[in-house]
Amino acid sequence: MTQEERLLAQHALLLKSKKLTTEQICQHFGISRDSARRDLIKLVGLADVQRIRGGAILVPVQQSVLPYLQREHMSAIKKAIGKAAAHLVNEHDFIIVDSGTSLTAMAAHLTCPATVVTNSIDCLTILADQESINVQLLGGTLNHYHRSILGSKAVEQLSEYQVNKVFLGVCALSESGLSTSSEEEANIKKAMIQQAQQLILVCDSSKFEQQNFHHICGLDKVDIIITDKLPAQSLLTAIKKQGIELLVVNEMNKGDNNE
Repeated sequence: MTQEERLLAQHALLLKSKKLTTEQICQHFGISRDSARRDLIKLVGLADVQRIRGGAILVPVQQSVLPYLQREHMSAIKKAIGKAAAHLVNEHDFIIVDSGTSLTAMAAHLTCPATVVTNSIDCLTILADQESINVQLLGGTLNHYHRSILGSKAVEQLSEYQVNKVFLGVCALSESGLSTSSEEEANIKKAMIQQAQQLILVCDSSKFEQQNFHHICGLDKVDIIITDKLPAQSLLTAIKKQGIELLVVNEMNKGDNNE
């Protein structure tokens, strides 16, 4: 049996058992521990496999995200999340606002004098009418799929700014942290986090217990999460362990701070 054939068989075992140890690989395929470790290195290159001590586990993975214009119409939940995010901005703050529907809603509620760095075309359009807000639009390549500016130029430009807060959109959030299906998105989100004193995640609960291929950061980097529902107990426990403030809002735009 070639290594490629073993990898296919190992992935099939993972789909059944959800976990595969080095010892199990050795016994099932009659190979050495060194060969099993080499198999694991290649196996974890798959989007739905995560390396753990002594083996690997199967993880839920979203293969892609919907194009921006195909996502659900701005809901009351997203408006409430955006409004709650806007309320965290103080006068004369320097902030970064990521792209996404909830962050577009945030921009619509942002009225106090502030300086905003953004890569979002929709946020720019809304904030252009706010004379009290100084907007710095990142330069680079327009991604029509996400209606945002991405690429190495945008990442490089972010190094010129130091801000109080970054409001980051979320593709997937799990106990492993924040992730996305796009390498370009991962790179620009990492750069945004690097330049901010405080990281605020803005996301609806559908992003919980999801994991994408490109890792952005662990939960230890997050300060606040704004969402519409409490996550499942395992993720909630991980959030509490990191001392993250969890702000839950409802469709009536009322906030409830859950510690």
